[in-house]
Amino acid sequence: MKSLLALLKPNWRKVLATTLMLAFLAAAYIQSYAFVDDVPGVTKPPLYDLLRPFDFWSSGMLLIMPLALLSTPLQWLGLSPLSSPLIWPLQVVYVYLLSCLLVFAHDRWGTRIERRWRWLVLILPFLIVAALWAPAMLAGIRSPRQMMPFLASSIFFSSCVLSLYVYTTVCIGVGVYRGLRK
Repeated sequence: MKSLLALLKPNWRKVLATTLMLAFLAAAYIQSYAFVDDVPGVTKPPLYDLLRPFDFWSSGMLLIMPLALLSTPLQWLGLSPLSSPLIWPLQVVYVYLLSCLLVFAHDRWGTRIERRWRWLVLILPFLIVAALWAPAMLAGIRSPRQMMPFLASSIFFSSCVLSLYVYTTVCIGVGVYRGLRK
């Protein structure tokens, strides 16, 4: 019980990580206006034109994908928390738990990963996303100069989200491995 309370206890790193992820999700939510811009009565959200050249939406969906997968059994029952007013409170709780897990895993096991391997855990998702994302996105570009901010932000943001998950998983994996070795 004490370790669970220590895991969930707020500190500046958890609050900062949560705030950054929530701001990222808010930008993705603003960009979702592109899907309903032709619906009468739907007003354009503030900052939409400012955020339009960048790709927050697909990376935001990648960030909440585990939440969507966890809510799948509820969707089978006809309940859809992801399309209800509960979405923001659920996302706040999910992002805070993810921040807590990231900080805990880094403090507990991430610092034990050798420095020469830690950079690989962080940079490998960037390389994977660039290799998989870029060719598909470049195929649909008519004007490379206009699409460069979108392409670069898509690769960068998606890689950051993937790095977040990979790093947390590797840190927990190191902990499980060391626990099984003992």
